[in-house]
Amino acid sequence: MAKEHSPIEIGSSSLPQDARALIDSFRNRYPFPFDSFQEEAISLIADGSSVIVSAPTGAGKTLIAEFAIYRAMAHQQRIAYTTPIKALSNQKYADFTRQWGEEMVGILTGDVKVNPRAPLVIMTTEILRNKFYGGEFQGFHYVVLDECHYMGNVGRGTVWEEIIINCPPEAQLVALSATVSNIGEIAEWIGQTHRPIRPIHHPVRPVPLQYLLCDKEGQLWPPEPASARRILQASFSGRSISEGRGIGRWERRGERQHRIFRRRALDESIAISVLRAHHWLPVIYFIFSRSGCERALARLLERGEPLLDAARGEEVEEAIQRTLLDYPSISPESDLNQLILRGLRRGVGLHHAGVLPALKRLTEVLFERGLVKVVFATETMSLGIHMPAKSVVIGGLRKRSDLGFRGLTVGELTQMAGRAGRRGIDPEGTCLLALDSAEAAEDAVRLVRGDPEPIESQFRIGYSSAALLIALHREPEAIRKTIEKSFGQFQNRRKIETIRREQAGVIRRLADAEGIASPCCPVSTLIEYRERRAALEQERERLRTLRVATARAGRTGGRGRGRSQPSSLSFFTGESAEEGRAKLDTMALALSQMPCHRCPERGLRERQIKQSRQLGQMLERHQQTQQHLQNSYWEQFLRVVAILQHFGYLENGRLGAEGRLIASLRHDNELLVARVVFSGLLDGLSPEELAALLSCLIEEPRTTEQAVAKLFLRDQGHLRRRVKTLEELSHAVDKVQRSYQVDLPVSMHTTYLAATHRWASGEDDWVALVEQSFGGHEGDLIRAFRRLIDLCRQLEESPDLPADLTRTLSRATAMLDRGIVLESALI
Repeated sequence: MAKEHSPIEIGSSSLPQDARALIDSFRNRYPFPFDSFQEEAISLIADGSSVIVSAPTGAGKTLIAEFAIYRAMAHQQRIAYTTPIKALSNQKYADFTRQWGEEMVGILTGDVKVNPRAPLVIMTTEILRNKFYGGEFQGFHYVVLDECHYMGNVGRGTVWEEIIINCPPEAQLVALSATVSNIGEIAEWIGQTHRPIRPIHHPVRPVPLQYLLCDKEGQLWPPEPASARRILQASFSGRSISEGRGIGRWERRGERQHRIFRRRALDESIAISVLRAHHWLPVIYFIFSRSGCERALARLLERGEPLLDAARGEEVEEAIQRTLLDYPSISPESDLNQLILRGLRRGVGLHHAGVLPALKRLTEVLFERGLVKVVFATETMSLGIHMPAKSVVIGGLRKRSDLGFRGLTVGELTQMAGRAGRRGIDPEGTCLLALDSAEAAEDAVRLVRGDPEPIESQFRIGYSSAALLIALHREPEAIRKTIEKSFGQFQNRRKIETIRREQAGVIRRLADAEGIASPCCPVSTLIEYRERRAALEQERERLRTLRVATARAGRTGGRGRGRSQPSSLSFFTGESAEEGRAKLDTMALALSQMPCHRCPERGLRERQIKQSRQLGQMLERHQQTQQHLQNSYWEQFLRVVAILQHFGYLENGRLGAEGRLIASLRHDNELLVARVVFSGLLDGLSPEELAALLSCLIEEPRTTEQAVAKLFLRDQGHLRRRVKTLEELSHAVDKVQRSYQVDLPVSMHTTYLAATHRWASGEDDWVALVEQSFGGHEGDLIRAFRRLIDLCRQLEESPDLPADLTRTLSRATAMLDRGIVLESALI
């Protein structure tokens, strides 16, 4: 973990007078003194340095970004502010517009473009990434990377690394991260890749936080091993801890007894009673499922206990009516909206991604005003949204993932718990960890006492990334150097160094134990000779494999356009056949010049090593691991290039029209999108048919519902045939990917098809559309439509598409971007 640096003295001569005056002017805007880490960060920014700040949620990292904005405005320079999620971009746009005025602030999120030439532009990471790849830096002197711990996110981490790799070195970076344990490592990588950056680690929360375990009876326990032991012992004795009631049952199977523990969440009414008794409201109550949040709200309302008095209830009613007036497309009659509005009138809120954006914003505003005392929320509420509470309840210690249920990480816990404790209001914050079983007490103690996990790179080469690299650099050596600037390769190099150190120690110990010695050199030198010889053989095998793949790609290239063409694989290895030979000759010459090559004792010593099974196996494992770590990202790139070549989108190292489209897309499904667009599948469609078909290509939904789509397509023979062809294209892409050992998303589904066709046809009854043609949460459908609008606009901007297709795309976008969908764009 990076050490905490002592603050720079603001009045020292290290800063010029104008910089000190600017800091003083900025400080006067706030009624509170700055913390030491804030003072240090703004001093470094004022001095022209880049900074990366790791601090707990609610510690005041945004103030540092605000100083960067203040300095940019003072110097009439441009600043880009990037966030990983659209909702946070919208929130920042609203906040900064209030501070600086509409003419000074812009926003770019793909589906929304407002004032893009403004001095301050908020944008999602994908937008900024494509600007850097396309050379469209547009004079930004500063780049703020908010929530940059997202670099460890599986789906989004690559984009963060690409931004840092491609950001011009003259741009000053201001990176803001939640608490992570390897902020120093990240800073070292950025320093090598972009420019020097100062890490600032501030582990102290501005408001102290106490963690407590809460059992099913509402009894509170300190998060200590002794507490976990007592809770577990009571469960095995079959008695309640406080009253002696049984909390489990025994079942005899043959001669053995098995304890049956059924996980059951803490009753939220018990938790809220505890919080009220201790004056710990308002609270954010995290539950890791939307349906769980909704059920908890419904149960609380059934008990009929209001959390607001009559006067405050009138304030809530006024805010509700104002929202319904401002957003007339909201239907208060839908089941979920009725539940939400009933809850708000009682002082209880609901917040998850399926809720309409306007109602989520209303909940946030009422919570900030103290008119909502309890909010049942999913984990997404912990990400950047400004909603501090007096306390937080973690409703369970396990969450669903793509691979089933897993336990929370320390980072996830601290991100959610960080919402507890309002600066300047609460002397401390409280986080209750609700136990759904006795065994969960031990897990809770480990979480609370654990250290934050380090960020591990999630870098991967996708089709868009590969195409952008080809378009930007073309020369293979430049492409490989760019790929190897990634944080992933930086971490791989460190792993290789660790392996080599460990290997040297093991070699010495094993060689000594088995009596292997070399009369003229250390055994490690002999091992190095063996490794170089193995590397020479591996290089020969790699080139043989490459020749086979090149021939194969040449035979299959251009299938989609009915002609074969030469392969680009040999181009992107950067080696002609004469060069596959020169490299081998160079390696062979270097090997022959090692002293071991002519040593008469070498054969005997090598036989000894070979006979040492343990040493031989260890050396082979280490060699394979090092080779994989050294070449994994470059080999990923070559496999993706092979697929682009397979479909004829790359010729002799140059992108065709399809490849250029892939390079321009901000989409996880870019290869399939290009296949569809250039297959003729979209030709001759009406705007609503086009929108419906493209809706099958946006990101995979939470649940796929085929029944509505099948019923709709039954009477749409023309569109049904197109959907079938789309399925075949999807299966073909997936098959090709598997043959090239590439694992990238290929998504095709009909979940939104019926609703999209109906909305793009001019349907005005939103509630009926959702209920009859979708069946899920309104917020999910709106988000899907906004993604679809984004995709349509990206395709419309492509210069390689026929004019009639771009006109149809434009009409489809106009029909989609209206009513409640348009109202939600900037919320």
